[in-house]
Amino acid sequence: MASGSAVRPRVEWQTQFNLLMDLYEQGRTLDTKEKIAVITKFLSLSQPDAEKQIDWGWFRKADRANSIVTVLRWGLSQYCDRKPFMRAGPVDDSALGALAALVDTDKFQDGILWDHSRNQAVRVGSNDPVNLFLTRVFELLTKITPWLRVCRRDECRRLFLFQRPKQIYCSDICAQRVRMERFLAQRSSSRIGRN
Repeated sequence: MASGSAVRPRVEWQTQFNLLMDLYEQGRTLDTKEKIAVITKFLSLSQPDAEKQIDWGWFRKADRANSIVTVLRWGLSQYCDRKPFMRAGPVDDSALGALAALVDTDKFQDGILWDHSRNQAVRVGSNDPVNLFLTRVFELLTKITPWLRVCRRDECRRLFLFQRPKQIYCSDICAQRVRMERFLAQRSSSRIGRN
């Protein structure tokens, strides 16, 4: 089905995406407790019993919330640029290379489970919070990709779920800024032509 004719994404996917984008955009300014709260909320939306599976003390002790934000920012930027968003994170970047140790892909065991209560298949894997979070991010991106776009305004390039099939900007604000830039450019070129 073409993305222009696709039915709107489910409300819970939109909610999860909004939380993910909040973490992406504001993650660096949040303190550790706030990051953990957003991560917990994201995980609980996709898997209601997620909190029972995670040792959140481990999160607070090792500043893993900051690691998740860093991998998420890198990964979504990669995904936006049509490059792979890898679980291991930015292993080739010398400034962020230490993150490779945070996501131990050798210990990650991925699988699938039939959730009879919802009558659907659910991916299961390591209880490591980083792996659990990234698994849920990948699942969400897989579900919403038909509605996902990158804002065409060069200064923005934000990921967004389109509301209208021909929508190319993430918000009315970005669309208005592009219109204003075009108007000002035409106005200055017409003034130059008169002089």
